[in-house]
Amino acid sequence: MTLFRPLLISAALCTISSAAVRSGKASADWITSSTTIASDAEVTTGLRLVVDPGYHTYWVNPGEGGMKPSVKWELPPGWKTSDPAYPVPKRFMTGDLPGFGYEGTVIFPVTVTPPANFSGKAILKGKFSWLTCDDKGCIPGTAELELTLNSGETSPSVNAKAIEVSQRKVPIAPPNRISLKVTESPKSLILTISGLPNTKPDLADYEAFPATPQVIENSAKIQFSRTGQTWTSEVPKSEYATKALRELTLVLAGKSGETPISLTWKSTAK
Repeated sequence: MTLFRPLLISAALCTISSAAVRSGKASADWITSSTTIASDAEVTTGLRLVVDPGYHTYWVNPGEGGMKPSVKWELPPGWKTSDPAYPVPKRFMTGDLPGFGYEGTVIFPVTVTPPANFSGKAILKGKFSWLTCDDKGCIPGTAELELTLNSGETSPSVNAKAIEVSQRKVPIAPPNRISLKVTESPKSLILTISGLPNTKPDLADYEAFPATPQVIENSAKIQFSRTGQTWTSEVPKSEYATKALRELTLVLAGKSGETPISLTWKSTAK
């Protein structure tokens, strides 16, 4: 039983992606979950990165020495895109540097919205940048990608399932009753989660990742224990956290396929 429903995947998508672009130690392309799109629909697309064996790329919090993947859009008038969404990462070491990211194939979902009067064909462009590393060093990659969108009734593409699977790995915000509180001391943080159901989930079986960089020591394993109706974990602060903490986002991922969740705490201090 999962704590939250999986995200609903938009059936509206359209386009033809260009051939994969090889750069550094990876190949990138821009895929979509439908071959056509109506003018009143959103389309869920994906920036797909296939990383060479033995290498990895990075998450929104890359950890030590990494780089968050990014994209600069070049869109026709009236078109909009969401920021890339980041699936739950894995932990790894690059030499003696702890980091968070991906190995093999990763898809970063991107929602595309056409203008209300869209018809015919549109060509969207994006410059996608990333970093791949192994224990010997790091190599940056860049790809100028295109996506051609045609107007019409939606029709699932061969990539629809892969995008859906990836989007289910993207953390979602839980109901408002579930909250994260952070108590700061000179060298550590106490993380307190409250508002969870009495029976599920068991956070002792979840893996936690700090999505906010340079707050929690990247090598620290965040392990929660239950006290009454709350779950707590004490973690060491990052050496870079030299000022009073203002914000922290924590991602919790179950080990049995549960929908991952994202909790954000913001300081009320002025």
